[in-house]
Amino acid sequence: MIIVDNRIRKIEMEFLNKLDRNILALPSINNVYEEISSHVDIYISKIKDTLIIEKAMYDNIKEKVLDNDICIVRGNETVKNPYPNDILYNVCVIGNNAIHNFKYTDKKLLEIIDKKGLNKININQGYSNCSIAVIDDNSAIVSDKKIANMLQEYGIDTLYIDEKLDIKLLDKKGNYSKMSGFIGGAIERMENNVIVFGDLNKIDKENKIRNFITSRNLNVIDFKGFDVIDYGGIIKI
Repeated sequence: MIIVDNRIRKIEMEFLNKLDRNILALPSINNVYEEISSHVDIYISKIKDTLIIEKAMYDNIKEKVLDNDICIVRGNETVKNPYPNDILYNVCVIGNNAIHNFKYTDKKLLEIIDKKGLNKININQGYSNCSIAVIDDNSAIVSDKKIANMLQEYGIDTLYIDEKLDIKLLDKKGNYSKMSGFIGGAIERMENNVIVFGDLNKIDKENKIRNFITSRNLNVIDFKGFDVIDYGGIIKI
């Protein structure tokens, strides 16, 4: 099963269907602002073999994910406006490292992180998973200098992109929002592929991102001519 935002474009959905015919599109929940109302990284964290699902979203989708060979856990808290009440599940995992502003992490999720023995890296940016594009178990791409410095301190190979990236966010109807998206929600690693939701050339004029990915013997999958969109990533279970 692949879990995605319900606003994902047809061309991207068709590609994902080739990888897994079982696609779960998250419904929109009105507790947060509409641009992130069905973002996977707002509602679900994957910690090794366990999915921790935000309280309200769990009630919406639990029957659809129970048949999968993965442990499903209901979070303690409901995400809602304003920030930081919407970041409770937005934990980034790189290898055996969990990265978040742990002051605000859902307590059940925090319990699972500790139970699984992950090393906790605390950062001030609450949208941790949104902000970090995980490439492999020891490398990532970010456009936030403070996050880049922190990851490098922990020995994580990090590509820092120092320019503003043209990454789109969608409103509830699927139209472009005036808000800008994050790189972590627009790039997702799946097996030996790194999927970019749009045309990588639109945010990577100098091929820094492409070269960083391919140097790790990974394939870049992107969608030529399409704007890059932050969907809040995807999860494969």
